[in-house]
Amino acid sequence: MGLDQYAWSSERPMYYAKDDEGDPVLKPDVKVDEFYWRKHSKLQSYFENKFYKGELKGLRKDHDFNCNPLSLDLDTVNHLEALIDAKKMPKSEGGFFYGHDYQDEQADDYREQDLRFCRWARKELAKGNHVYYDCWW
Repeated sequence: MGLDQYAWSSERPMYYAKDDEGDPVLKPDVKVDEFYWRKHSKLQSYFENKFYKGELKGLRKDHDFNCNPLSLDLDTVNHLEALIDAKKMPKSEGGFFYGHDYQDEQADDYREQDLRFCRWARKELAKGNHVYYDCWW
C-alpha cells in the first residue's frame, strides 16, 4: 500500500460517465503520455498544498484530495519546475503511505522525470490539451 501518482493529458476536458454498476466516474476523452510516480511525497505535498489553499481545484465537487484529478495550468507547471530546479520542493508530513522517510532520496531519483513532466505538460497545454494530476493511496 502507499501513494501512487499519475499525470496525463486529454484533448477534451474529463467528463462523467457511468461505470459497469451505473455509478458516475470521471473519464478522460483521450489519455496521452501518462506519467507515473510511486511515493514521491514532495510532489504530492506540492499539489496537496495548492489544492487545500484553493489554488487548484479538483474535478469532483467534494473536498477530498485523494482520487480527485486536478486540472493543471501553465502557471502551476512553471512554478513546479522552478521549485524542482531550485531543489526547494515542500517537505512532506504525509507519513508512511507517502514515503516521507525517504522523501529527499525520492526527489533526487525523480528529478529528471519531474523536469521532463514539466516540459511535456507545457507542450500539451500549448496544443490546447488539458493536463491532469491525480493520486491514490
